[in-house]
Amino acid sequence: MSTAAAETGRSDADTEDLLDRMLTRLALCDDPNLEALLSRLLPLAISTLSSQSTAVRNKVLEILSHVNKRVKHQPEIGLPLQDLWKLYLDSNAASMVRNFCIVYIEMAFDRVDVKVKESMTPLLLENISKLPPQHQDIILRSAAKVIGECHASEIDEQVATKYRSFSVSQDMELFVDFCLDVLLYQQPSQSGGCPPGLSVAKSNRVPGKHPLNGDVLLTRKLGVLNVIEAIDLAPEHVYPLYLAATADCQEPVIKRGEQLLKKKAVGANLDDLNLLKKLFTLFNGMIRVLEVFVLKRLLPGLSFWTEKVIFHYIY
Repeated sequence: MSTAAAETGRSDADTEDLLDRMLTRLALCDDPNLEALLSRLLPLAISTLSSQSTAVRNKVLEILSHVNKRVKHQPEIGLPLQDLWKLYLDSNAASMVRNFCIVYIEMAFDRVDVKVKESMTPLLLENISKLPPQHQDIILRSAAKVIGECHASEIDEQVATKYRSFSVSQDMELFVDFCLDVLLYQQPSQSGGCPPGLSVAKSNRVPGKHPLNGDVLLTRKLGVLNVIEAIDLAPEHVYPLYLAATADCQEPVIKRGEQLLKKKAVGANLDDLNLLKKLFTLFNGMIRVLEVFVLKRLLPGLSFWTEKVIFHYIY
Protein backbone atom coordinates (compact mmCIF):
# COMPACT_ATOMS: atom_id res chain seq x y z
CA MET A 1 0.00 0.00 0.00
CA SER A 2 1.39 3.44 -0.96
CA THR A 3 1.71 6.41 1.40
CA ALA A 4 -1.30 8.17 -0.10
CA ALA A 5 -3.41 5.06 0.20
CA ALA A 6 -2.31 4.51 3.78
CA GLU A 7 -3.34 8.05 4.73
CA THR A 8 -6.87 7.52 3.39
CA GLY A 9 -7.18 3.95 4.58
CA ARG A 10 -7.72 2.71 1.02
CA SER A 11 -5.64 0.24 -0.91
CA ASP A 12 -4.05 1.27 -4.20
CA ALA A 13 -6.62 -0.86 -6.00
CA ASP A 14 -9.47 0.92 -4.19
CA THR A 15 -7.92 4.31 -4.98
CA GLU A 16 -7.57 3.40 -8.62
CA ASP A 17 -11.19 2.28 -8.70
CA LEU A 18 -12.28 5.57 -7.10
CA LEU A 19 -10.32 7.56 -9.66
CA ASP A 20 -11.83 5.53 -12.46
CA ARG A 21 -15.32 6.42 -11.21
CA MET A 22 -14.26 10.06 -10.97
CA LEU A 23 -13.09 9.98 -14.58
CA THR A 24 -16.40 8.49 -15.69
CA ARG A 25 -18.33 11.14 -13.78
CA LEU A 26 -16.14 13.82 -15.30
CA ALA A 27 -16.73 12.52 -18.81
CA LEU A 28 -20.51 12.47 -18.29
CA CYS A 29 -20.64 15.94 -16.72
CA ASP A 30 -21.96 18.68 -19.01
CA ASP A 31 -20.21 22.06 -19.20
CA PRO A 32 -22.68 24.05 -17.04
CA ASN A 33 -22.03 21.69 -14.11
CA LEU A 34 -18.31 21.18 -14.70
CA GLU A 35 -17.06 23.99 -12.44
CA ALA A 36 -18.93 22.64 -9.42
CA LEU A 37 -17.57 19.15 -10.05
CA LEU A 38 -14.00 20.37 -10.49
CA SER A 39 -14.14 22.28 -7.21
CA ARG A 40 -14.22 18.90 -5.45
CA LEU A 41 -12.54 16.63 -7.96
CA LEU A 42 -9.43 18.58 -8.94
CA PRO A 43 -7.80 19.01 -5.47
CA LEU A 44 -8.59 15.38 -4.62
CA ALA A 45 -7.13 14.08 -7.87
CA ILE A 46 -3.94 16.15 -7.57
CA SER A 47 -3.41 15.16 -3.93
CA THR A 48 -3.50 11.51 -5.02
CA LEU A 49 -0.33 12.07 -7.05
CA SER A 50 1.55 11.46 -3.81
CA SER A 51 0.83 7.77 -4.34
CA GLN A 52 3.78 5.52 -5.13
CA SER A 53 1.56 3.40 -7.34
CA THR A 54 2.23 3.93 -11.04
CA ALA A 55 -1.28 2.80 -11.91
CA VAL A 56 -2.83 5.35 -9.53
CA ARG A 57 -0.69 8.20 -10.82
CA ASN A 58 -1.41 7.29 -14.43
CA LYS A 59 -5.12 7.38 -13.68
CA VAL A 60 -4.73 10.85 -12.14
CA LEU A 61 -2.85 12.02 -15.23
CA GLU A 62 -5.68 10.68 -17.36
CA ILE A 63 -8.15 12.73 -15.32
CA LEU A 64 -6.02 15.87 -15.58
CA SER A 65 -5.65 15.41 -19.32
CA HIS A 66 -9.43 15.28 -19.63
CA VAL A 67 -9.77 18.39 -17.45
CA ASN A 68 -7.28 20.27 -19.62
CA LYS A 69 -9.15 19.44 -22.80
CA ARG A 70 -12.46 20.52 -21.30
CA VAL A 71 -11.40 23.84 -19.78
CA LYS A 72 -8.58 24.98 -22.08
CA HIS A 73 -10.82 26.97 -24.41
CA GLN A 74 -13.50 27.79 -21.85
CA PRO A 75 -12.07 30.47 -19.53
CA GLU A 76 -15.49 30.98 -17.97
CA ILE A 77 -15.15 27.63 -16.18
CA GLY A 78 -13.55 28.41 -12.83
CA LEU A 79 -11.05 26.29 -10.93
CA PRO A 80 -10.80 26.00 -7.11
CA LEU A 81 -7.99 28.50 -6.53
CA GLN A 82 -8.12 28.66 -2.74
CA ASP A 83 -8.32 24.89 -2.28
CA LEU A 84 -5.42 24.38 -4.68
CA TRP A 85 -3.35 26.98 -2.83
CA LYS A 86 -4.15 25.32 0.49
CA LEU A 87 -3.03 21.98 -0.95
CA TYR A 88 0.15 23.58 -2.31
CA LEU A 89 1.04 25.00 1.11
CA ASP A 90 0.53 21.68 2.88
CA SER A 91 3.88 20.90 4.47
CA ASN A 92 3.34 17.19 3.82
CA ALA A 93 2.58 17.64 0.12
CA ALA A 94 4.84 15.67 -2.21
CA SER A 95 6.87 17.61 -4.77
CA MET A 96 4.84 16.10 -7.61
CA VAL A 97 1.64 17.34 -5.96
CA ARG A 98 3.05 20.85 -5.65
CA ASN A 99 4.33 20.85 -9.22
CA PHE A 100 0.87 20.09 -10.57
CA CYS A 101 -0.81 22.40 -8.06
CA ILE A 102 1.17 25.42 -9.23
CA VAL A 103 0.19 24.77 -12.85
CA TYR A 104 -3.51 24.78 -11.99
CA ILE A 105 -3.12 27.71 -9.59
CA GLU A 106 -1.80 29.77 -12.49
CA MET A 107 -4.70 28.60 -14.62
CA ALA A 108 -7.20 29.30 -11.84
CA PHE A 109 -5.93 32.85 -11.39
CA ASP A 110 -7.02 33.73 -14.92
CA ARG A 111 -10.54 32.51 -14.20
CA VAL A 112 -11.33 33.77 -10.71
CA ASP A 113 -13.32 36.91 -9.91
CA VAL A 114 -11.28 40.13 -10.09
CA LYS A 115 -11.89 41.05 -6.46
CA VAL A 116 -10.84 37.60 -5.28
CA LYS A 117 -7.51 37.63 -7.09
CA GLU A 118 -6.90 41.26 -6.16
CA SER A 119 -7.25 40.32 -2.49
CA MET A 120 -5.40 37.02 -2.75
CA THR A 121 -2.33 38.15 -4.71
CA PRO A 122 -0.45 39.58 -1.68
CA LEU A 123 -1.08 36.31 0.17
CA LEU A 124 0.55 34.35 -2.63
CA LEU A 125 3.64 36.54 -2.39
CA GLU A 126 4.13 35.87 1.31
CA ASN A 127 6.86 33.27 1.87
CA ILE A 128 7.60 33.19 -1.86
CA SER A 129 11.32 33.19 -1.03
CA LYS A 130 10.90 29.65 0.32
CA LEU A 131 9.51 28.29 -2.94
CA PRO A 132 11.44 26.72 -5.84
CA PRO A 133 12.63 29.33 -8.40
CA GLN A 134 10.33 28.05 -11.16
CA HIS A 135 7.33 28.33 -8.85
CA GLN A 136 8.44 31.80 -7.80
CA ASP A 137 8.40 32.91 -11.43
CA ILE A 138 4.88 31.58 -11.98
CA ILE A 139 3.53 33.36 -8.90
CA LEU A 140 5.36 36.60 -9.69
CA ARG A 141 4.02 36.61 -13.25
CA SER A 142 0.50 35.94 -11.98
CA ALA A 143 0.89 38.75 -9.45
CA ALA A 144 2.12 41.17 -12.12
CA LYS A 145 -0.83 40.27 -14.32
CA VAL A 146 -3.30 40.96 -11.51
CA ILE A 147 -1.51 44.19 -10.61
CA GLY A 148 -1.82 45.36 -14.21
CA GLU A 149 -5.50 44.47 -14.38
CA CYS A 150 -6.46 45.91 -10.99
CA HIS A 151 -4.04 48.69 -10.07
CA ALA A 152 -3.06 50.52 -13.25
CA SER A 153 -4.98 53.58 -12.06
CA GLU A 154 -5.07 53.11 -8.27
CA ILE A 155 -4.81 50.60 -5.45
CA ASP A 156 -7.34 50.09 -2.68
CA GLU A 157 -5.99 50.85 0.80
CA GLN A 158 -7.09 47.48 2.18
CA VAL A 159 -5.13 45.70 -0.54
CA ALA A 160 -2.14 48.00 -0.02
CA THR A 161 -2.11 47.06 3.66
CA LYS A 162 -1.73 43.39 2.69
CA TYR A 163 1.33 44.21 0.60
CA ARG A 164 2.84 46.22 3.45
CA SER A 165 2.43 43.27 5.83
CA PHE A 166 5.57 41.62 4.42
CA SER A 167 7.44 44.77 3.35
CA VAL A 168 10.48 43.95 5.50
CA SER A 169 11.33 40.48 4.25
CA GLN A 170 13.17 38.51 1.62
CA ASP A 171 9.78 37.97 -0.03
CA MET A 172 9.48 41.70 -0.65
CA GLU A 173 13.02 41.83 -2.04
CA LEU A 174 12.12 39.18 -4.60
CA PHE A 175 8.91 41.00 -5.47
CA VAL A 176 10.66 44.36 -5.87
CA ASP A 177 13.38 42.79 -8.03
CA PHE A 178 10.73 41.31 -10.29
CA CYS A 179 8.93 44.65 -10.45
CA LEU A 180 12.18 46.20 -11.65
CA ASP A 181 12.42 43.51 -14.33
CA VAL A 182 8.87 44.35 -15.44
CA LEU A 183 9.73 48.05 -15.68
CA LEU A 184 12.90 47.31 -17.65
CA TYR A 185 11.16 44.92 -20.01
CA GLN A 186 10.36 46.11 -23.53
CA GLN A 187 8.69 44.38 -26.43
CA PRO A 188 11.26 42.41 -28.45
CA SER A 189 12.68 44.22 -31.46
CA GLN A 190 13.00 42.69 -34.91
CA SER A 191 16.74 42.49 -34.42
CA GLY A 192 16.24 40.30 -31.37
CA GLY A 193 18.17 40.50 -28.12
CA CYS A 194 16.86 41.52 -24.73
CA PRO A 195 16.16 44.95 -23.23
CA PRO A 196 19.00 46.95 -21.64
CA GLY A 197 19.50 46.11 -17.99
CA LEU A 198 18.04 42.61 -18.31
CA SER A 199 19.64 39.24 -18.86
CA VAL A 200 18.14 36.79 -21.32
CA ALA A 201 16.78 34.74 -18.42
CA LYS A 202 15.21 37.78 -16.74
CA SER A 203 13.79 39.00 -20.03
CA ASN A 204 12.19 35.62 -20.68
CA ARG A 205 10.65 35.24 -17.25
CA VAL A 206 8.69 38.52 -17.37
CA PRO A 207 6.26 37.44 -20.14
CA GLY A 208 6.66 33.69 -19.66
CA LYS A 209 5.19 31.77 -22.58
CA HIS A 210 2.77 34.52 -23.58
CA PRO A 211 4.10 37.63 -25.37
CA LEU A 212 2.98 40.97 -23.93
CA ASN A 213 1.54 43.58 -26.26
CA GLY A 214 2.09 47.29 -25.70
CA ASP A 215 -1.21 47.94 -23.92
CA VAL A 216 -0.79 45.05 -21.49
CA LEU A 217 2.79 46.06 -20.77
CA LEU A 218 1.67 49.64 -20.14
CA THR A 219 -0.97 48.67 -17.58
CA ARG A 220 1.41 46.29 -15.80
CA LYS A 221 4.09 48.93 -15.47
CA LEU A 222 1.64 51.53 -14.20
CA GLY A 223 0.18 48.98 -11.80
CA VAL A 224 3.64 48.05 -10.51
CA LEU A 225 4.48 51.71 -9.92
CA ASN A 226 1.24 52.25 -7.99
CA VAL A 227 1.74 49.17 -5.82
CA ILE A 228 5.37 50.01 -5.06
CA GLU A 229 4.33 53.53 -4.09
CA ALA A 230 1.57 52.19 -1.83
CA ILE A 231 3.97 49.84 -0.02
CA ASP A 232 6.01 52.91 0.93
CA LEU A 233 9.48 51.40 0.91
CA ALA A 234 12.68 53.28 1.70
CA PRO A 235 13.84 55.68 -1.05
CA GLU A 236 16.97 53.61 -1.66
CA HIS A 237 14.82 50.57 -2.50
CA VAL A 238 12.49 52.32 -4.93
CA TYR A 239 14.97 54.66 -6.62
CA PRO A 240 16.07 52.16 -9.32
CA LEU A 241 12.45 51.33 -10.18
CA TYR A 242 11.34 54.91 -10.59
CA LEU A 243 14.52 55.73 -12.49
CA ALA A 244 13.88 52.83 -14.87
CA ALA A 245 10.34 54.09 -15.44
CA THR A 246 11.63 57.51 -16.52
CA ALA A 247 13.59 55.82 -19.31
CA ASP A 248 10.63 53.85 -20.65
CA CYS A 249 9.35 54.14 -24.21
CA GLN A 250 5.74 54.85 -23.20
CA GLU A 251 4.85 58.38 -22.13
CA PRO A 252 2.45 57.50 -19.27
CA VAL A 253 5.14 55.33 -17.64
CA ILE A 254 7.74 58.07 -18.05
CA LYS A 255 5.49 60.70 -16.48
CA ARG A 256 4.54 58.44 -13.58
CA GLY A 257 8.17 57.51 -13.02
CA GLU A 258 9.26 61.15 -12.97
CA GLN A 259 6.44 62.02 -10.59
CA LEU A 260 7.35 59.25 -8.15
CA LEU A 261 11.07 59.90 -8.45
CA LYS A 262 10.51 63.47 -7.25
CA LYS A 263 7.87 62.55 -4.69
CA LYS A 264 9.20 59.33 -3.16
CA ALA A 265 12.89 58.99 -4.01
CA VAL A 266 14.18 62.52 -3.60
CA GLY A 267 15.67 61.65 -0.21
CA ALA A 268 17.52 58.56 -1.43
CA ASN A 269 21.06 58.25 -0.11
CA LEU A 270 23.11 57.92 -3.28
CA ASP A 271 26.09 56.89 -1.17
CA ASP A 272 24.23 53.75 -0.11
CA LEU A 273 26.37 50.84 -1.29
CA ASN A 274 23.45 48.57 -2.18
CA LEU A 275 21.82 51.30 -4.23
CA LEU A 276 25.07 52.16 -6.00
CA LYS A 277 25.69 48.51 -6.77
CA LYS A 278 22.25 48.13 -8.31
CA LEU A 279 22.56 51.32 -10.36
CA PHE A 280 25.99 50.46 -11.72
CA THR A 281 24.87 46.90 -12.44
CA LEU A 282 22.00 48.32 -14.47
CA PHE A 283 24.33 50.60 -16.38
CA ASN A 284 27.39 48.39 -16.85
CA GLY A 285 25.86 44.94 -16.75
CA MET A 286 27.48 42.15 -14.75
CA ILE A 287 31.21 42.36 -15.33
CA ARG A 288 32.58 39.93 -12.77
CA VAL A 289 34.03 36.75 -14.25
CA LEU A 290 31.72 34.44 -12.34
CA GLU A 291 28.64 36.23 -13.66
CA VAL A 292 29.19 36.20 -17.41
CA PHE A 293 27.22 33.09 -18.26
CA VAL A 294 25.26 33.85 -21.41
CA LEU A 295 21.76 33.36 -20.01
CA LYS A 296 22.37 35.33 -16.84
CA ARG A 297 24.62 38.13 -18.00
CA LEU A 298 22.88 41.50 -17.83
CA LEU A 299 23.10 43.77 -20.83
CA PRO A 300 24.37 47.28 -20.11
CA GLY A 301 21.61 49.70 -19.27
CA LEU A 302 20.69 52.99 -20.85
CA SER A 303 23.20 55.82 -20.80
CA PHE A 304 20.18 58.05 -20.20
CA TRP A 305 20.10 56.65 -16.66
CA THR A 306 23.65 57.81 -15.99
CA GLU A 307 22.67 61.39 -16.76
CA LYS A 308 19.74 61.10 -14.38
CA VAL A 309 21.85 59.56 -11.60
CA ILE A 310 24.44 62.32 -11.93
CA PHE A 311 21.74 64.98 -12.05
CA HIS A 312 20.06 63.73 -8.88
CA TYR A 313 23.40 63.22 -7.15
CA ILE A 314 24.48 66.82 -7.81
CA TYR A 315 21.16 68.53 -7.26
